[in-house]
Amino acid sequence: MFALAIRIILHQPMRYIVALMGISVAAGLAFIQLGLYIGFKENASIIVDHTDGDIWICSKFHENFDFPKLLNPRVLELSRSTRGVRSASPMLIVFSKWRLDVGAEKTVQIVGYDVDHKIGRPWQMLCGFPDELADPGAVTVDTTARAKLHYADVGSTTEIGSISAKVVGITDGIRSFQGNPMIFTDLDNARSFGHLASDAIHYVIVKLDPAADRAEVLNNLRNIEYAEAYTKSEFSHMAQDYWLNATGAGPALAMSAMMGLNVGVVVAGQVLYTSTLEHLKEYGTLKAMGASNLDVTGAIVSQAMVGALPAHIIAGGLLLIAQRFIGGKGIHLSIDLHTYCILGLFTVGVCVVASMLSVFKVMRLEPAEVFKG
Repeated sequence: MFALAIRIILHQPMRYIVALMGISVAAGLAFIQLGLYIGFKENASIIVDHTDGDIWICSKFHENFDFPKLLNPRVLELSRSTRGVRSASPMLIVFSKWRLDVGAEKTVQIVGYDVDHKIGRPWQMLCGFPDELADPGAVTVDTTARAKLHYADVGSTTEIGSISAKVVGITDGIRSFQGNPMIFTDLDNARSFGHLASDAIHYVIVKLDPAADRAEVLNNLRNIEYAEAYTKSEFSHMAQDYWLNATGAGPALAMSAMMGLNVGVVVAGQVLYTSTLEHLKEYGTLKAMGASNLDVTGAIVSQAMVGALPAHIIAGGLLLIAQRFIGGKGIHLSIDLHTYCILGLFTVGVCVVASMLSVFKVMRLEPAEVFKG
C-alpha cells in the first residue's frame, strides 16, 4: 500500500508539491504563533522565574509584576523577623528615560536589587561583573536592546532620569514583555533614576530556612499588614496570566495558531480528496481483487504521511528563519528541539485527519459501481 501511495503521488507530482507547500506554510504559521505564545509567556515572568527565592511579597491589590505599587518599608523588616525566613531582599521595578546620543529619550525598565545579597541579579552576563553594579550610576544593557539604545556598550555613558549613568556590563536574552530595554542596577541607583525615596521598595523576595514549614511561613507573611505574599510559582503565574489573558494576547495567538492548523487540514484534505476521486477506479479494482478497506485506507493514509513529514521539516525551516529574523528585535520565539519533535506528531495527525474524508469515500465504494458503463 505504501508503494501504491508513492506511485499515485509521482503520477501527478505538481499536485503533491502544491499540497506540500500549503501544509508547510500552514504548519509554519502555527509553529510561529505557538513560539510567540511560549516566548511571551516566558518574558512575562522572566524576572520571577530567574530570581532565587521561595516567596514574593508585594503591596495589597497587586495586579501586574511590571507595574507594582510601592511597598511599606516596614514589610522588609517584618519579613526578616518572621520565623523560618532565612533572608529577605528588596527589589524595585522602575521606568525611566534613557537619553540617547542624538538627544532623544528611550523608556527603559530598570530592575533594582540588593547587589550585596545578589538576589535578583542578572543571570546571564556576557561581560562585566554583577558586583560592579553597586557603583554609582552603573547599569547593564542587554544584547536584544542595544540597537534601541544606539548600540550602547561597556564604557558608554548617558543620563537616565537626568542622572548620570555608565554601562558596566552586557546581559544576553533578558527581555521585557512590553519590549522596553531591561537594565539592572543597584537599589540606590534605581531609586535615583526613578526619583524615589531612599527606602522605596516594590517587592521583598524571601528565602526560607531548609527546615522551615513553607505553609506556616507563607501564612505568617500573609498576615503582615499592607502586603500580600505568594509562592514563586504563584507569582510567576500571576505575571503570565495578566499579560496573556487579561490583555487578550494569549487567546489571539492561540486563535492564530488554530487558524494555521485549519488551513493545513483544508489544503491537505482537498488535495487528497481530489486525488482519491481521480483514482476511484484503481481503488475499486483493488477491492474487487480482494483488498480490504484497511488495505485501501493504508494507501490513503500513507499519502498523507508522505506529505506530512517533509512539510514538518519545511515548517521547521520557516520557524528557524523567523527566529533569526525577529529574535534580535526583542521578540522571543521559544520552541526548542524537543518541542519541535513533539509538534511533528501533530503535523502527521493533522494530515491523517484531513485524509479521513477520502477514507470514508473509498470505504463506501462498491467495486461494481466503478465498472458501470
